[in-house]
Amino acid sequence: MSIRQYKAAISQAEPCWFDLEGAVNRTIELIEEAAANGALLLATSEVWIPGYPNFLWGGTYSENIPLVQKYMKNSMTAHGPEMLRIRQAAAANRIHVVLGFSERVFSSLYLAQVLIDDEGDVLLHRRKIKPTHLERTLFGDSTGDSLQTVVDTKLGKIGMLNCWEHFQPLLKYHTYAQNEQVHIAAWPYNGDALGDEPWSVCNEANEVTASRMYALEGQSFVLVTNQPISEKGLAKNTETHASTGKSFSCGGAGGGAAKVYAPDGRQLTESVDPSFDGLIYCDIDLDEIDKAKTLADPVGHYSRPDLLRLVIDDVPKHYVERADGKPPATLTSAFKPLDLNISYHLSRRLGKCSP
Repeated sequence: MSIRQYKAAISQAEPCWFDLEGAVNRTIELIEEAAANGALLLATSEVWIPGYPNFLWGGTYSENIPLVQKYMKNSMTAHGPEMLRIRQAAAANRIHVVLGFSERVFSSLYLAQVLIDDEGDVLLHRRKIKPTHLERTLFGDSTGDSLQTVVDTKLGKIGMLNCWEHFQPLLKYHTYAQNEQVHIAAWPYNGDALGDEPWSVCNEANEVTASRMYALEGQSFVLVTNQPISEKGLAKNTETHASTGKSFSCGGAGGGAAKVYAPDGRQLTESVDPSFDGLIYCDIDLDEIDKAKTLADPVGHYSRPDLLRLVIDDVPKHYVERADGKPPATLTSAFKPLDLNISYHLSRRLGKCSP
């Protein structure tokens, strides 16, 4: 039986830009802070570790080479010591964690998410199914097992999507169809649209419009996480082409827009300063979902499967296949239960990391 009422912590924290060790330390600080404030769930932003590669949207291929190399070196494997420390921290603080990270598999990167439960076990591991526009110069596509976007937990059915996955109607509908109750809408840094670029890239379109529409359509709680950026963070993201005066999409410092929407689309949290660096909190009551779904449940009484239905292929395809024909392992199945006999150590930094 799930816990019906609890507190969630939503991250509007600035990443430790392209610094894996600092990012893991900061993640553990946020886990401890959220737990100390009574939260049972912590949600982080898209590629929180090691921060979103904003430089892709400003520099040329040649200008970005040094930052791309730095980004790869500071991306995290799904099964390495850094992930183990975060899992141990979740277990030690009895909190669920939805973690966004740049996942490194040999020389390939993926926009990944995991859900870690309060015992430190990974219940869900998925990757963004299609990187957006310039992201494709750095990140790869996912396989079919990343269509599992929702998992059953003590806190209800929790789901997650990255950024413009909220612009993919079929993917959203498939997520609704998994009977999602709490949704983590993981966004990067977004600000105001600049010049002639489409308005769709700004946070009013993304963290506000797309996220709120998700709540209205899916009748779930939507926890909107994203990343603000400071002047120091701007410099980190443009250090190889600062002399040209180039920037990246969506403007300057700030950009924070974390919030929570109710299953009927109401905003439950106060809007915070765009430069606020930290966590916001919200009470979740799963019983509120029924009030919204009695009006329109798009995967229940308000559907017409005799006329319209979604066909999916969630079998992962790989560059090698098993000769015995057995089904391939899913991403999540590769995780082993957390060994609590391993000593729990934290190499903490004092205060926040330097962006």
